[in-house]
Amino acid sequence: MARFIGLLPVVPIALMASGSLAATLAPHRAVYDLALTSRSMDLIDGSGRIAMEFRQETCGTFDLDYRFVARFEREDATVVTDQQTVSAEDAAANTFTFTTRTFVDGAAAWVIRGKATNSDSSTRVELEEPEARSFDLPLSVFPSAHTMELIEKAKAGERIVETKLFDGDNEADKLLSTTAIITAVGEETSSDEGVGRVTDDAREVPEKLDGLRAWEVKEVYYNSDSDPDGLPLFETTYTLYENGISGEIAFETGDYGFAGTLTQLELFEVPDCRPQ
Repeated sequence: MARFIGLLPVVPIALMASGSLAATLAPHRAVYDLALTSRSMDLIDGSGRIAMEFRQETCGTFDLDYRFVARFEREDATVVTDQQTVSAEDAAANTFTFTTRTFVDGAAAWVIRGKATNSDSSTRVELEEPEARSFDLPLSVFPSAHTMELIEKAKAGERIVETKLFDGDNEADKLLSTTAIITAVGEETSSDEGVGRVTDDAREVPEKLDGLRAWEVKEVYYNSDSDPDGLPLFETTYTLYENGISGEIAFETGDYGFAGTLTQLELFEVPDCRPQ
């Protein structure tokens, strides 16, 4: 997206975690190792790692601790970026609190901290950093609820999902929207190449996810600054399992792209949220 400081990417958190009262999803810790798949400007090479922990301590609350470290080899220097996000989503209160801190070569470069609250008709955003301000957006979906929406609609056989999304990025007042194209793993797909496209033949299913339904999701992101010709700000492709965990992931910013696999996975206890 147009959500960068220099070379810094901000990967949508919706790729990594989800939760909803509509289904039982898996609290977990996961690590993804990434390799550079495309580049422009003066990039020579790059690598990265995403480590995240998704918790559901009580029914209807979803906590995410997420870190993305990337190393960019440029012609004249090596740049290391470090994005650290902590967020909490409360389905009952319709709130989403978030703090993202960004470091470049170990130095603090950016921070955004605030809270968003959904009403029946709009999303109220109150920022505390980098400056105190508040504004209203059209009613938007928070990250975990968005991923759950994708799963529920995928199960129902829907193949295109359009969403207004609020994920707490550093251009929060520029209404973010996404269009997702969903293909069930095992179905025939078109020959059109997608960003970092995952094929059935290449898909390696982690042992802890074996036997679960899965979909390939290609999602494109737009905001009010998007190209008037319809080009997205950011594209992602990922394998989404029915318990909310992502397998293979890839993203393309226009300046560079990364792709990677799930290399470590630990499942946590799921709270019993069944009606008593």
